[in-house]
Amino acid sequence: MRIGFYKDTFANGRGADVAVRRLVDGLAGRGHDVVAFEKPVLLERLAEPWNVIISAGTNELLDLARLDYSTAPIIQQFHTNPNAQFKRKHFLRNWRIRRALRHVAAIQVLQDCFVEQVSKYGPPVVVIGNSVPTATASLPATTHNTLIYPAAFTKSKNHKLLVDAFASLSKDFPGWNLELYGNGVPTVTLPPATKVFARCDLRDAYSRCAFLAFPSLDEGFGLVVAEAASFGKPAVMVRDWIGTAASNGGIVTAQTVSAYAEGLRRLMSDPELCRHMGENARRFCTEHYSNETILDKWEMLLESIVQRNAV
Repeated sequence: MRIGFYKDTFANGRGADVAVRRLVDGLAGRGHDVVAFEKPVLLERLAEPWNVIISAGTNELLDLARLDYSTAPIIQQFHTNPNAQFKRKHFLRNWRIRRALRHVAAIQVLQDCFVEQVSKYGPPVVVIGNSVPTATASLPATTHNTLIYPAAFTKSKNHKLLVDAFASLSKDFPGWNLELYGNGVPTVTLPPATKVFARCDLRDAYSRCAFLAFPSLDEGFGLVVAEAASFGKPAVMVRDWIGTAASNGGIVTAQTVSAYAEGLRRLMSDPELCRHMGENARRFCTEHYSNETILDKWEMLLESIVQRNAV
């Protein structure tokens, strides 16, 4: 099968870029002819024959809609909460997105809770999460007294809740550190024992940390929660982004400093609980988000669209 992945740019290095690259490599590994391309070569690539084109976002969908719907059947991906793609006061753009969605062959979302948001447009909606490779690094026998939060420094990532909660525990846990990984500079005052790093390969951080702090308010999936789980590390969240907490692989708290601090305290004060939850998270992630499981779902979707288009 010849599959085109259109993403306007891969330069950002954010979670969607990682997810698309991982999917491209996975499908290519199963013998498909898969090509990922960016906006500068869009016209040139659309002139080629494709069985399916996968659009990585709404910017990409509008680019395709302006050119030709009939080039090949299109699968529209939502790497974020779909409602977040419709901006206030962007009436014309929102209308164009809604119109374009009615012409695609299928819409893919990352979680069941997003199905209702896009089912009204007509095309079939499928739920396929992001794949998470099984951690290959050997896990250390003991972990450092460190919690990590990999996320861009934006308002929705809710760094202030974590920083304030961690600061409130500093007297009770003087040997603990907080490490923030992201692009930019945080706009909050950081407590002692907090370090800021540029976004990078996080495998070493996942291996070393005791657990993941993830107070983000709005995600399409929560990829780093799944990545940490693959290393046997639980997460303290304000929402159960990928279902790990439901399988006793993490903690969900209210969005208050005291509640979030209590969630952190539970894992910081109980290494055995932290280890137990981490193993539960790893099992859940292996069962639901392994490369093989996710690629199987994608191949089923792709084959159904190609067969439907051939009729």
